[in-house]
Amino acid sequence: MNYVLVVFASATTANRVKSVLQKKFGIKSVLIQTPKSLNVKGCSFCLKTESANVDTVWKIVTDNGLSSKGAFREEDYFKIR
Repeated sequence: MNYVLVVFASATTANRVKSVLQKKFGIKSVLIQTPKSLNVKGCSFCLKTESANVDTVWKIVTDNGLSSKGAFREEDYFKIR
């Protein structure tokens, strides 16, 4: 199974998106601290979810005026958003 990491500047924002994903769409995700090998500046947290869910996560981010540092494939940290 393929996963993506959607990176946020704060745990609060990541938890907000996680909550909407679960309540509105029934999509599970896990809040984790961003891996150090993922080259993003500053302290950050990310949601790990299946790759198939990335469009839904991104829609939540944009529809709610939230900011994200990007979405990355978990296996190679290639930025997809």
